Amino acid sequence: MNLERELIDRPTVPALYRGFAILDLLAAEPGLTFTEIHTRLNLPKSSAFHLITTLCSLGVVQGQEGGRYVLGLRLTELGAAATAQSPIDREARPFLRAFANRAQLTCHLGVLEGHQAVYLCKEECDTLEIKINNTWIGKRLALNRSALGKALLAWLPADEIDALMPRIDWDQRTSTTLSTPAALKADLRIVRQRGWAADDEEDVPNIRCVAAPVFDNKGKVIAAISAVGTILQIDAARFPVLADEVQALSAEITRTLYRIGE
Repeated sequence: MNLERELIDRPTVPALYRGFAILDLLAAEPGLTFTEIHTRLNLPKSSAFHLITTLCSLGVVQGQEGGRYVLGLRLTELGAAATAQSPIDREARPFLRAFANRAQLTCHLGVLEGHQAVYLCKEECDTLEIKINNTWIGKRLALNRSALGKALLAWLPADEIDALMPRIDWDQRTSTTLSTPAALKADLRIVRQRGWAADDEEDVPNIRCVAAPVFDNKGKVIAAISAVGTILQIDAARFPVLADEVQALSAEITRTLYRIGE
C-alpha cells in the first residue's frame, strides 16, 4: 500500500488517514502482527504503536493472543448505524431479497466512494447451496474488476473517469482482468451502450456477476445493484437474460426511491 502517495494526492489529517489505513489493512488481512502492520504501511514504529494503541482504546481494533490484531466490535455497531441511515439501502433491501430468492443468486447494492465501490447491502437466496463467501457489507471493490464498479463508473463524465484512472488498482488478478485504462474505457463504452456491466471471472476465478446502475431523478447514477454466482450458476447463455432482469430490478428500485414514472 502506497500510503505516502495517498497522503500527497489529497488534503488529509495524516494521523487520521493512517489510522483508517490500518483499519483497511486489517479488514483485508485480519490477524496481522504489529511488525506486519507497520511494515506493510511503511509507518514508523512509534507512530504505528500510538495509532494501534488508540484504535484499541476506541474499540475499533482488538488485540489477540500472539500479538495479533483484528477489527473490533465497535465497528459492527458503527456499521449497523451507517446502514440504518442509508435510505438507498433501506428501500432496496426488500427488492434485492426477493430477487435473490427468485434468481437463486447472491445480490448486492453498492455505491462509489472515492476510487472504489463499496457494498451497502448483501442478500442471499435462502436455499442457495453454493454461497459467495468472499463478499460482505462494507467490502471495497476495484472499479475495473467488478461489474458493480463498472456500472458505477460508466456514466460518470469523462473528466471524472480520467481523474480516477491513476488511483485504480490495476493488479492482474485473472487472465480476463481489465488491467489498463484503455481496456477499461473500451469496456465502459460497451456498458453504456447496453445498459449493464459484467464481471466474467475478472476478479475471482469461477465467479461471474451482472450489474446495473440505479439513477436519481436527474439521471445521475447514485448506486448499482449486482447479481453474482459461480460459473455453474451463471453460464454464458444466462448473461443476457440475467442482465435484462437486473436492469428491470434497478429501474424498479429507482422508481421506488424517487417515485419516477408514477
